[in-house]
Order: sequence, then C-alpha cells, then structure tokens
Amino acid sequence: MGSVIDFGAKGDGISDDTIAIQHAVEKSGGDVLFPKGSYLITKPIRIMLGNTGPHGFRSEGGTARVLMKGAGPAFQIIGTHQKSALPEHISSNLWIKERMPLFQDLEITGDHPEADGISCEGSMQPTFKSLLIRKCRNALHLRIRDRNVIVSDCHIFDNSGIGIFMDKINLHQINITGNHISYCKRGGVVVRESEIRNIQIVGNDIEYNFDPLESDSNDILFDCRKGTVREGTIAGNTIQAKGSPGGANIRFLGVGKDNPNAVGLLAISGNLIGSQETAIHINAGRSVVISGNSIYSGYHHSLLLEDSEHLVIGSNSIDHNPEYKGNSTDAIVVSGCRNLQFTGNIVQHTRPAEIPVEATMAITDSTNVQISSCQFHQVRKRGILLNNSSMVRVSGCLFTSGKEQTDFITSVDVDEKSKKVMLSDNFFAKGNKGNFNLPLHAGQASNNISSD
Repeated sequence: MGSVIDFGAKGDGISDDTIAIQHAVEKSGGDVLFPKGSYLITKPIRIMLGNTGPHGFRSEGGTARVLMKGAGPAFQIIGTHQKSALPEHISSNLWIKERMPLFQDLEITGDHPEADGISCEGSMQPTFKSLLIRKCRNALHLRIRDRNVIVSDCHIFDNSGIGIFMDKINLHQINITGNHISYCKRGGVVVRESEIRNIQIVGNDIEYNFDPLESDSNDILFDCRKGTVREGTIAGNTIQAKGSPGGANIRFLGVGKDNPNAVGLLAISGNLIGSQETAIHINAGRSVVISGNSIYSGYHHSLLLEDSEHLVIGSNSIDHNPEYKGNSTDAIVVSGCRNLQFTGNIVQHTRPAEIPVEATMAITDSTNVQISSCQFHQVRKRGILLNNSSMVRVSGCLFTSGKEQTDFITSVDVDEKSKKVMLSDNFFAKGNKGNFNLPLHAGQASNNISSD
C-alpha cells in the first residue's frame, strides 16, 4: 500500500499535489491510498499500466476528494491491450501488469471548464465502484479500445458534459449497474462513433440529463450513424428528465432506412421512463424489444419509431402521471417501419397533441404491422390512424373515448392509400364518423362491435 501522503501530498485543498500523486502512482507498488483530505491537482495523473503494473485507487471510506483545476482528465488510464477478451488473446504480461485497474470510494470534482473525471483506453477489466464524480465536463470517458468494463454504485452528478461517454471506442462487454447518473447536461450515457457489443444498463437512476439551452438532450443515446451498438439491455432503470427541445429519455440513431443494422438486438425492459418530449426514439434500428415498461408523460411522443424493422412492443403501460402538472400527449408514431408487433399494451389518458398527429397511434408508410390485444382509453381524435400503409392487422383491441371528447372522430381511420388492412374482433368506440373508417378497397372488417 502507498499513501499519497507518504509521497509528499498535503491534501489540504490548497497545495498542488500533482507531482506527489504521480510519484505515488509510479513508486507505490500498485495500491494508492488517499487518506481523508482534499487533493488539488493541475494536470492529469497518468497511469501507464504497462509500466507500473495493476493499480487500485481508493480512499478511507470515501473521505478523500481529488480536485482537478486543470484541463483534461483527473486520472488517465492507458493500457496496451488491443485484442479481444478471449482468454487466448490476453497475454501473460497483461495479467501480470495491466488487468483490472480499480477506482473505488473517491470523489473527483472538476474546477476547470475542460476538466474531466477519468479517461480510460486500452485497458482490460477496468472497474469503477462507489465514486462521486461531479462538476466535470465528462465524468467517465472511455475511448479507443477497452474490454470488460464495470461501472457500479457510483454517483455521477451535475457535470457540464456527459456522464458515461463511449467515444470512438471499440468496446465489448460493459456493465453499468446501480448508479445515479443525473444532471449531466450533454447526456447521461452516450455512445458516439463506436463499435459496442454487449452493453448492459441495469438498475440505475438516470435523471435530468438535459440542457434547457440546447436541443437534442438525451438520458441515454446510442448514436450509430457512424459505428454500431448491438446486443444489450436497458432494464430496471428509472429514466426521467424534464421537457427540453428535441429531448428523449432513450434515443437510438442508426444509419438509415435501407440499412437498419447499426443499432439493434437490444431489449428495453422493466423501466420507468418519462417526463421528456419523447420517451423512446428509435431511428433506423433493428431487432429491438420494448416490454414491461411504465412509460409516462412523453410530451410529444411516448414512442417515436422511424425507418426501423423487426420491433416487438409488448405489455407496456403508456399513461400520464396525475401528480405532475402539464399536458401529456403520449403519441405513438410509427413511420417507415416494417415487421412491427404491438401487443398487450395499455394506452390511457392521452391528451390533445401539440404536434400535428391527431391520433393516439399514427402509422405512416409502414408494412407488416400487427396490433393485437391492446387497450386504448380516452383516446384523442382517433385511436389509430393509418396512412399509406399495408399488411396491417388490428385485432382483439378495445377502444374507449370519454363523452366529454366531442371532437372524437373514430377508433381506426384508414386513408385511401392504405391496403390489405384487417380489422377483426375489436371493441370500437363510436365517434363522429362511426366506429371505424375503412375504404372498401383497403381491406376488410369482421366481428367488431361498439364499446359504447
């Protein structure tokens, strides 16, 4: 064990402890201890794993703070691993010198506009546990190449940039578990221009990651317009924010309609999601399951699904939170999608939209869509609106509309451009234009009755 005090650090919050801490990293033998105190640094502490051997950084019961008053990361981990996590790809020298750099029980605070928390590249099994990182730009910055990352039980709070940033990185296997990731203005968990496989975001509180002065805020963003994210889970989290221009709680961005392969093989399950303009936005995704979530107060959309295929959406609650003031629109918008299963969902208390979607669920330019065993209660002007869509089946659903909704048009409204539409075995609410509107050439209806 090497206490940074033994290498000359003062920990008084006034003295520059950069040189002393760097010396401790290079000479302590691996276990770097920060006794209670405030350690001011002005340059990144570099951990060259190939030279120094495995390292652990910790304090006594979380009592130490590192205050970064310079630009760049407070701690910069640099390893040499450039292969996969296959056992045969890991050299004996890596196990001896570089495996599992560990940060635990520390506070890292930024005091410079370009101060970051920790950056990590070329490492195998980096582990970040019980940290508080605040007032930084990016709290945890993963870059270039890493393998088998664990981030657990951390408080990532009030940062000007991104909480956990996967930036132009080749990364396989990352577990983000049990953290609070809140008030990071440029996003909570963000992937950009990276190749990611096996990402698990489980059991976190990811909240209020937005900037009211900027557009396109996101609590979780996988931006794969350059790069890919495939194979992963977002499960058991609370993900909520505050309505902000273009904001989304969860946003996946792929390459485009004709190549929906960059982002997918993902499950969004068992989360509480809401209080943002859009709860879930998927653009050009493939093989995404959205199940068992409580989705509320999507001020423009609860679900916005664009140019995507093979989507399974089932057994979700889509509602508003009656304790919160403000209009909740909760529109479900499907545009340019194919192979969509929408089953067992309950959609309730949608309100007049602030955007020109005059339906609870609007489906445009889409094909191979099945909507079954769902309930749509107190719908807006229409329950389901179909525009230029084909091979659509609505079956076994229940639609209701309150008597006070005098502008209610119909439960299902099909336009002249749609075809091969089947409406069967539904309970339909009757509006100003009847239970449903289905042009004769567009399809057929059978065994439907009025729910009024």
